[in-house]
Amino acid sequence: MLVFGHRGFSGNYPENTMLAFRKAVEVGADGIELDVHLSKDGELMVIHDEALARTTGKEGFVCNYLRSELEQIKASKTQNDRFDESIPSFEEYCTFASGQKIVTNIEIKSGDWWYQDIERKTVDMVYRFGIQDRVIFSSFNWLSVVRCKSIAPEIPCGLLFAKEQDVKRVAYLAKDHGIEYLHPDFHLVDQAMVDDCRRTGVEMNVWTVNTPKEMEPLIRCKARSVISNYPDMCLKELGR
Repeated sequence: MLVFGHRGFSGNYPENTMLAFRKAVEVGADGIELDVHLSKDGELMVIHDEALARTTGKEGFVCNYLRSELEQIKASKTQNDRFDESIPSFEEYCTFASGQKIVTNIEIKSGDWWYQDIERKTVDMVYRFGIQDRVIFSSFNWLSVVRCKSIAPEIPCGLLFAKEQDVKRVAYLAKDHGIEYLHPDFHLVDQAMVDDCRRTGVEMNVWTVNTPKEMEPLIRCKARSVISNYPDMCLKELGR
């Protein structure tokens, strides 16, 4: 089983910051999950929400600011501003990742906001830094996932979902478009789901798994990977 740091090591460090990514690598995580939006000038930025308030305390939205402005905004509010970390560009992250062996699960944020060409820009960036063999594209916007697969069919993709009624829909979509992974909320996962998917060649990357109790059934049913705010805990449960 692989362990991904959810927005980096976000349980202990400010989410989606370079510090959180470095700390996830330091504890031995196999991969990092992160989120990308587009800035006002069309640059890929690493941040989860469309709005800045929760992680920075600033007003407005990612798309209201230039990349140069976003890079100056402190993004440590999720850890009570104990760290001096700013919003990273995806380019900065890729520079870091190109020197690591980690897998990067890139969640493309294109649900509430429509970002023109965000899929193409993300694909181009990972190729620019030569990390295309170590990435997964994912999104709750399944059309965005299908777009990524059509642009770069050689790069694996994952369909994110959190509702039980979506299980059959994502399974059919994965089959029809050659999508390799389903990314379910851990509450939805059981042995039958894992087995059914595996029979069709689809694997499960499960989120967000933050306690030993949540890990136990996923270890038993041999999910491919877990995505956690506490990658150190997951690794400990796996005896690594």
